[in-house]
Amino acid sequence: MIVEVRNLVKKYTLSDGKTLKALELDYLGIEKGEMVGLLGKSGSGKTTLLRILRGAEIFDEGEVLIDGLRLTPESTRGDFRNVMEKTAIHLQRSFGLWSEKVVENVIRALAYLRFGEEILPEWDSVYYEEMHEEAMKLLEIVDLKHKAECWAEILSGGEKQRLILARQLAKKPSILLLDEFGTMTCPETRKKAIETIKRVNEELGITVIFSSHMPEIHRELAERVVLMDRGKILDQGSAEEMISKFLAELEPPKVGRKRIGGEVIRLENVRKRYYVVPGGQTLDLRDVSFSIRRGEIVGFIGKSGSGKTVLARLISGLELPDQGKVMLRPERKWVNLSEFGRKNVEIRRKIGILHQEFALPFWAKVGEMVSYKIRIKRETAVQEAMKKAEELGISESLFDAIYRMTDLPKEEAEIRLRRLGLPYGIINELFPESSEDLTNVYPILERINLPAEILERQSHELSGGEAVRLGIALASITKPKILVLDEPFGDIDPVTLRKVANFLKEMNLKDRTTIIVVSHQHELIKELSDRVLLVENGKVQEVK
Repeated sequence: MIVEVRNLVKKYTLSDGKTLKALELDYLGIEKGEMVGLLGKSGSGKTTLLRILRGAEIFDEGEVLIDGLRLTPESTRGDFRNVMEKTAIHLQRSFGLWSEKVVENVIRALAYLRFGEEILPEWDSVYYEEMHEEAMKLLEIVDLKHKAECWAEILSGGEKQRLILARQLAKKPSILLLDEFGTMTCPETRKKAIETIKRVNEELGITVIFSSHMPEIHRELAERVVLMDRGKILDQGSAEEMISKFLAELEPPKVGRKRIGGEVIRLENVRKRYYVVPGGQTLDLRDVSFSIRRGEIVGFIGKSGSGKTVLARLISGLELPDQGKVMLRPERKWVNLSEFGRKNVEIRRKIGILHQEFALPFWAKVGEMVSYKIRIKRETAVQEAMKKAEELGISESLFDAIYRMTDLPKEEAEIRLRRLGLPYGIINELFPESSEDLTNVYPILERINLPAEILERQSHELSGGEAVRLGIALASITKPKILVLDEPFGDIDPVTLRKVANFLKEMNLKDRTTIIVVSHQHELIKELSDRVLLVENGKVQEVK
């Protein structure tokens, strides 16, 4: 056995003083070279187990044997570091890459193995030449050799995940740990990722332990599936047997009659082009024209990198078209999102958005995040913020630009504000903290399978699936007229996913919310959407 877990107990002390038992495993053994899948609901303990096997998480009871090394609650930091040298991990929704060429990202990972830090050797040194050759071999394994000279940030979500995998392989691990590695990838890209993992296992002999909510990944990869629930192993066996047991709890899809109104979103001859050096043109959306009506649920599908996320950001006013118009009418009058001013601020109050690469503030309390979201969307708070902006000499157009950034991830908002010569603190100055009534939030939390007490927890205490569901709740909590969800489902297990899909349908039926969903899960899009739009080769067309 290359991995053995005996009588393992892991507890978390929450910020409210309560104790959560995350894991309670009697025994788990894994053979060298085996590929084992972990299956279970969000919060069942899969990620915690992977982090313990990585050597990145201490535990309270039991022992873990990893490739000849033994860990216990009494083990030293050095013991845990030794385990980390034997393992590599790819965490869900992790996109930590250097803003450099693809090949240089891998070279830095190779440099860490040799020098203990991710330095980039001088290009004319013998070290650089050796590492460049090795990096190219790794990129060939993950099918990214043709993108070696491209900047890492221009890669699609699926390509970024394969680059991260190449960086992990550079560490020469004996055990590869993957946490939801197929998240946010189209079927074609997911197939490539699966083929890559098989190749890594076969050619390098690496043991692979992975968690995934996607049954097809377990069917393709797992020699054995371990079914988990509430920190315990319920059963283990073949993929088909364990998947069947897991999906037995699936609730039926919600159906209901709905009313579709007039147009609320209209794109007129929109063009959006991205061009970088090196790498050339990465995206060219051309002459895009379509409309969406009130009360519709519209799904966007397409290959990774086809421009689905860009369209979602254009509709949200977070990107501006190079040509054409993006028009919104959540109430009575049409407003051009390419323009800035008071009218656009009113429009933005009525838009909710969840980003593909969203991140919750690490130490923030969930209740504080909910209060912030309510505050920045409340009409009186926005009016007070505009008065404050006027006192500070901020024009209505500049205020609109600042207000749009409240819907961006913090890191991106900081960069954009710096370009305007403003500190990130300007947002807190315009929207100061205030106490909010959170009782109306409870029904939303319950419907997407989150307990009310989660408001007292901090974001780092949430599982990946809980964090994504919270992201959906934050986007929905102010009852927006238009809700834009970019890859909201990747980290959610099928049982919980059906609950979330039914919640969105209920919102759509009750409030006539117009919902736009970008997702690579085509079966779900088909179930959820009234219409499906395919983004392909710079064009958008309806799927009949």
